[in-house]
Amino acid sequence: MSRWLLPDEMVLREVISASEGELLLCSPYISTPALSIVADTLPDTVVKIEFWTKLDARDWLTGASDFEGLIDFIHRVEGRVAQVAVRHSDRLHAKMMVSDGSKGMAGSANLTGGGYMRNIEIARVVSGSELDELHRVANEMRPKLSLIMQAELAKFVSECTAKVDSKEALLELIRGEVPSLAPSRTTLLPYQDFLAYLRSIQGSLASDILIIATNTDGNNNTGKVKQAFFGVQRFLQEYPQHSSFVENLPIEWFDVMESHLSSDWIQFLQRFANEYNLAYEYSIPTLRGYLPSSQGGILEGGGGGSNQLKRVWPFVGRAVRKLSAS
Repeated sequence: MSRWLLPDEMVLREVISASEGELLLCSPYISTPALSIVADTLPDTVVKIEFWTKLDARDWLTGASDFEGLIDFIHRVEGRVAQVAVRHSDRLHAKMMVSDGSKGMAGSANLTGGGYMRNIEIARVVSGSELDELHRVANEMRPKLSLIMQAELAKFVSECTAKVDSKEALLELIRGEVPSLAPSRTTLLPYQDFLAYLRSIQGSLASDILIIATNTDGNNNTGKVKQAFFGVQRFLQEYPQHSSFVENLPIEWFDVMESHLSSDWIQFLQRFANEYNLAYEYSIPTLRGYLPSSQGGILEGGGGGSNQLKRVWPFVGRAVRKLSAS
């Protein structure tokens, strides 16, 4: 039965879990938290996913869209879905989900954490004849969007993530213009300062992090380093009793789940599961989406950002201490 509602995570899961055959996800803006929900909820009955979105580097620079998250999504569903296609248009404004299953949805919400977890949105879940109408409209729209091959998409994302310094400079400007932040109002060490600190450090581990953070390796994992940095920093703010221990970690990979910090780390991720900060561009939901359950996250299957987290741990406490004192 069709109905109007305020979309949230449960509604997103409801529509995705009812999907079958070919699934269309149409959203100008995208982000990892919502994409992780789709990947986790996706039924085995879906054999093809078609993604419609905007691909504009300015959206990545301003944090409006997370193209790395789209690459991660494609990698996560490989092996489960026979085909993933991506179409794009700079003029796209529609938001809808439609499949060969029993339900579809259209409304104002983008496929982002804001769209389904924070913003005040409206949507209509449709079935029956209204779902048929949504299919018809989607078929009329399809020729207006351009198909992009995955190799081209990966190249585009690499070109975006190579502009890390430009993006951080823009965020610095935003922070200066918008000092009051919500919901988190915590003062944090900027990510750009952390990268500058790493450049001052000798050693292969710091160099490895910088290679990933600046996408020199072309693997589009810059966001995983960034979210790991802010996640560890926020953890130390909430659990300062561990600061001395973390500041003195050996300069090598650190697995928090094999330490006495494990229970507090899990508790931290659960307590602040919905925390985000637009100006610093960090998101605990995004971090949890990058991490497997073995690291306190919600990611199912392979991949993720656990290696980036293990690399970052030994440097965060040192960077905060040094740069805060200078």
